[in-house]
Amino acid sequence: MQCEYCQATIRTGSAVCPECRRLVKYNVLGFGNTKRVQQALSELVAEQHERIKNIDVFCAMLRDYIPEYDVERTILEKAVRAGALTDILKAFDKKEEFSEVRDKLTRKFEMSGSETEFVLASLGYMLGFGYPSSMMVKESPKKDKDKKKTPTAVNFDLKVFGRIDAFKNRIARHVVVKEGFTKLDGYCFDGYGFMRDVELPDTLMMISEYAFSDCKKLEEVIIPKSVKKIEKGAFNACVSLKKVSIPAGILDIGDNTFFCCTSLEKVRLPDSVNSIGENAFSGCGSLRTLVASSNVKFIDENAFSYCPQLTVVCTENSYIHKYCIQNKIKFKTLAVGAPLPGEDEMEE
Repeated sequence: MQCEYCQATIRTGSAVCPECRRLVKYNVLGFGNTKRVQQALSELVAEQHERIKNIDVFCAMLRDYIPEYDVERTILEKAVRAGALTDILKAFDKKEEFSEVRDKLTRKFEMSGSETEFVLASLGYMLGFGYPSSMMVKESPKKDKDKKKTPTAVNFDLKVFGRIDAFKNRIARHVVVKEGFTKLDGYCFDGYGFMRDVELPDTLMMISEYAFSDCKKLEEVIIPKSVKKIEKGAFNACVSLKKVSIPAGILDIGDNTFFCCTSLEKVRLPDSVNSIGENAFSGCGSLRTLVASSNVKFIDENAFSYCPQLTVVCTENSYIHKYCIQNKIKFKTLAVGAPLPGEDEMEE
């Protein structure tokens, strides 16, 4: 079997790609739509992660995300109402919990072995845990004589640090993401309440949406110069975050990126930034200084709401200068052509 993302060979029975570390979608014996269900549930948790703990709401959302699979939806709803999802969410040792859930579904609720394996494969993929089902359908590798084998170098561009990689650091204070990873997957560290600092590799190019959301003890992040994209909500509600270094090359600060980072005091936006999204810095009550260049051409009206101490340092007559005047935000301007203070030159 080959990984659909990096085309690496995956040994039979494995639920995680050995190269890019992404979870493997697979069909369970008797359930030819398992992969489609896994994909739909992955989208559900990415978009509705705060609501999945409410069982009634989750079962209702199943009708929206997998409307065409009545049999699969009925089985999942039965299992979820039997406590499968709640038990897995509460568990720390997922492998052990999967075993207990399997026994519970087969003995107490009289589900067949294939039905149980389908439920665990689907919920496991949704929650970011590789569940290697004993009923995984083996797929023969596709043969194409006209196409040459994809070069190994392509794998590097697709090496994703996902939720399953992050899980080993669930209770760690100091987290290190090893060299070689190029992307932090969405929500990978979401809610990691013990993490105080993180070391990111120089190979990293992208921090996906809500990657560090709700990391309440995270105090400092130095983002490598290699990173070119930070997606929305990346540091949402990191209430202890005091310092963040944003590298050159970042084009926009997306919606909710630093929403309610109540300890954040100073931010120097690189000159490459041209837009600041909705609630990007909203609720940053301790934010005293933000430096931004004249390259910024769009700022959402709520980007700096509830920032009572904020003073923006910018170029005279720039877009952000006029924005501050219009929105009654304190500012300090420098003459056109005068260099703005760097990160190390910002006032204490």
